[in-house]
Amino acid sequence: MKNFLLILLAVILLIPFGTIGFIYSVIFTRDRSKYFRAMAESLDQFGNVVCQDIFNLWLLKGGGYEFGNIDETVSSVLGKNSMMGTLAPGGVWLDNLLDRLDANHSVDAIEDKP
Repeated sequence: MKNFLLILLAVILLIPFGTIGFIYSVIFTRDRSKYFRAMAESLDQFGNVVCQDIFNLWLLKGGGYEFGNIDETVSSVLGKNSMMGTLAPGGVWLDNLLDRLDANHSVDAIEDKP
């Protein structure tokens, strides 16, 4: 219950402070590209944790490298499973979509020590 309350508090605080912080940074950050990249990677890691169970079910064949590591991106996990040949059809589809947006995206995103 304690951890659930911590999540609830984090979400409640994220809404006002995250909005203000994002707007401030977009206006005043000198290197917006670096800021946006850091935000994208952070959200990607968040998605890897939040969606781990459904991603493991929908995107992987049995025996693949699983989603859920807090320090790893969805793209890194897709890349590892692509190399291992353990992507389910949904994982192959997502991997191909990312490749169309950024060639070799998931393989290039592989993190050796997440």
